[in-house]
Formats: sequence, C-alpha cells, structure tokens
Amino acid sequence: MRLKTDNGEIAEYHSGQKILDDLYLNMDKTEIDENLQNFHLDFEVIPNQVAINTTQRDKVAIVSIVVSEDRKYQYLVGPNLNLEQFEKLDQSQMPEMIKGQVREAYQLIRSN
Repeated sequence: MRLKTDNGEIAEYHSGQKILDDLYLNMDKTEIDENLQNFHLDFEVIPNQVAINTTQRDKVAIVSIVVSEDRKYQYLVGPNLNLEQFEKLDQSQMPEMIKGQVREAYQLIRSN
C-alpha cells in the first residue's frame, strides 16, 4: 500500500494482515520500524510503559503501539471500516483497549 508522507512524497506502507475491510494489523517489527521511519511517526517510548500514537495519513489513520523494542503493533484504519462488524470482534481478536484506539482513529479520519 502506498501513502503520502508528511513532505508529500509517496512511500510504501507495510499494512500486514487484513482483519476486516479497511482494518489491517501488522506485527512484524522490521516492517513497523520501516513504517515509523518512512512516515515520521515519532513518539516517546518510556521503559515499562506502553506507548501509543495515532496519526492520520491521507484518508487513513495509523495506530502504532509499542510495548517493548521487540513487541510492536500497528493498525491501519480506513474510512470505510464497517463499525458493525468491528464491534463484533471479541476480546480474543482485539482487546477492548485497542478497540478504543481504533475507534478514536476512525473518528479522526471521519471528522476530517
């Protein structure tokens, strides 16, 4: 998938696996690190704390979650996410804390 960076250039975004239409999860540390670098997704990581960053790019939102240097997750949320299907995901598919972050990301792109 290709997205616009802050400076208007187009770069490859590693979206990972599809969960639903317009909702993707990437758990590959190398790909996430490339996404963080390519799209300048900078945020402070404090030891022993989960760091979360939500950023809008083009018409999508990227939710980055860093648990530790070796445990990183990234969700790509698009404007056509089916909220009814999304809400049916159970706790084993997506913990409620992450669902809240995805909801916020969806609202961010829908409000712009």
